[in-house]
Amino acid sequence: MNVFRMVLLLCSFAAAPAIAQTSPTLRTDLAALSGCLRDSNASPSMCVGSVAVACVRAASNDPRGAEAACARREEAAWRERLTLALQVTGRGLDAGQRSRLAALQLAWESYVTQKCAFYGATQREALQAGRQAGCELREVAGRAIELAKALPRAGGRRPQAPPRIIR
Repeated sequence: MNVFRMVLLLCSFAAAPAIAQTSPTLRTDLAALSGCLRDSNASPSMCVGSVAVACVRAASNDPRGAEAACARREEAAWRERLTLALQVTGRGLDAGQRSRLAALQLAWESYVTQKCAFYGATQREALQAGRQAGCELREVAGRAIELAKALPRAGGRRPQAPPRIIR
């Protein structure tokens, strides 16, 4: 994600959800992902890879070649969810807190880029693109899940327990 776009997004928080401006494929993937998350509410991590796996299976003529494209396709759906979670999180923050959230998100984006590029480079050449894209998918999905858990629940109530920082 472009750094300028991320900073602009995190600073504005007034933008409408990006879902309204998405492609038909992304809307379909978002619906499939939402259905999976609804069905496995207690374990959202079970949904990571659900769209990509179905996509790879559909590309039966070249599944290895479809891995990177399918992982990026699902990552786009998780990024939509991540963007929305960041927008909702930022609405309740003052300017200083939003600035710190933006800095945190930029640092996280840099970490993911470096981590997944390193991981991809350690794979055999034929596997590099798919493995790097899969890494990015897992990281973005994990961050989206993490932020969604921190959002206020229906009725405006926050969880009673403090966040678990050390696991």
